[in-house]
Amino acid sequence: MNVHFVFVFSALALTAVVVLILMWSLLRVRGEGSPNVVHANQQVYRQQLKDLETEWAQGALTAHEYAQNRTELLGRLLEDTTQADAPEPKQAPRTLVSAMVLAVFLPVAAMSTYLWLGDVDGLNPLTAAADDKDNRPDLEAMAASLAKKLESDSGDPQRWVMLGRTYRALNQYDKALPAYQKALSLGADDDIALERAEVLAQYNGGDFKGEPWAVIRQVLAKNARHFSGLLLAGSASYSQGDYKAAIRFWQQARDQLAPSDEEIQGIDMALNKAREKAGEPSPPSSPANPPATSSAASTASGVSGRVSVDPALKASIAPSDVVFVYATPTDGQKMPLAIVRKSAADVPFDFVLDDSSAMSPERKLSSQSKVVLKVRISKTGEAMTRSGDWIGVLDAVAVGSRNVRLIVNQQVP
Repeated sequence: MNVHFVFVFSALALTAVVVLILMWSLLRVRGEGSPNVVHANQQVYRQQLKDLETEWAQGALTAHEYAQNRTELLGRLLEDTTQADAPEPKQAPRTLVSAMVLAVFLPVAAMSTYLWLGDVDGLNPLTAAADDKDNRPDLEAMAASLAKKLESDSGDPQRWVMLGRTYRALNQYDKALPAYQKALSLGADDDIALERAEVLAQYNGGDFKGEPWAVIRQVLAKNARHFSGLLLAGSASYSQGDYKAAIRFWQQARDQLAPSDEEIQGIDMALNKAREKAGEPSPPSSPANPPATSSAASTASGVSGRVSVDPALKASIAPSDVVFVYATPTDGQKMPLAIVRKSAADVPFDFVLDDSSAMSPERKLSSQSKVVLKVRISKTGEAMTRSGDWIGVLDAVAVGSRNVRLIVNQQVP
C-alpha cells in the first residue's frame, strides 16, 4: 500500500474519531430527572409494615402495641403520599449548533494548519523520488569546486580522497580513480589503496579480477588481520561465487569486533547470505577461538571447557539467540577480560578464553590467577545483560583450567 495514502487515511481517521468523541460529549443527555418520591415513600412504608407484622407474629409486640404502631405508620404514609412529586428537571439543551460547527471546524483547521506548516510536496511520490536527483547538482558543484582548488594546491592527499569519494557518489568512476591515485602518490595508505581497488572493481562492473585482487592480497600479506582488507576480500570472493572463502574472510573480520560494535549486524547479515549460498546453515567455528583440546599452550594462560544448557530450559532458547562466553575479574569488575560469541544453534560447544580473545590489550586474562566464568544467552544480541536473559556462572575458576563445565541454568529477573 502506498505510504502516502496510509498517511492521509490515518490522519482523516484520527480526526473523525476526535470529532465523534467531542460531538457525543456535547449531544448526550446530561440527566433524566429526579426519581419518583411518592413511589419511593410507598416502598419504605410497605417494608416497615411488613416488619411490624413479623414482630407481632413472633410475640415481640402486644396487640395494643401492634395496633398503635400500625395506626401511626398508616397516618404518616397518608400524609407523605398526599404531597405532589417535584417536577423532573428539564433536559439540558442539546447544543446541536455547537456540535455541527465543531464537526466542520476541526477538520478544516487541521488541514489548513498542515497546508501552512507541513510539506505538501512530501505526499507526492514523484516529488519524493526526485529528492535524490536534486542532490546531484550539489555534488557536481562540490566536485567542480574541489577540483579547481586542487589545481593550485594539490599537496593534500585527504582532499584528493574527498574528491574521489565525491566522484564515486556521482558514479563517475573514471574520474574517481585518478583522484585516488593522486592521493596514493602523495602518501602510501593501505586503506586508500583498498578503497581505490573497490572503485576499480565497480568501474569494471563488479569484477575484482586483476588489479583489485592484487591490491587486496598485497595488503593482507603485510597484515593478515587488516580489517578493511578482510571485508573487501570477502566481498570479492562473494562476487566470484566463492562463498566459503567469503565466509572465512568475513568471519576473521568479525572476530576482531566487540559484541557491542555496530558493524557486527552488517557482517552477520553478509555471513548469513554467504552461508545460505554455500549450504552451511550454522556458523563455523571461529578461527580465533579454537576448540579447547587444540593445544595445551592455548589454555596455559586461559580457560577452556564446554558450554551446555540445562535440559529443562532448552524449549525456552531459540537457535537464533546469541551466546556470550566471557571471564571477569574476581574483584567484581564487570568489564570482560576475554569474550567469545556464538550462536545458540551451536550449543553445546567447546570454548577457549585466552589473551587472543581479550577485549583490550591492557586487560589480559593471563594477568589473573582466578576469574569468574560466565555464559549468557540473549535474544537481542545486546552486549548488556537484560531481564529475561539466560545465564550460567562459575566463581573463582583458576586460570589454566581445562574441561570446565559451564551450564546455562538460570534466568535474569
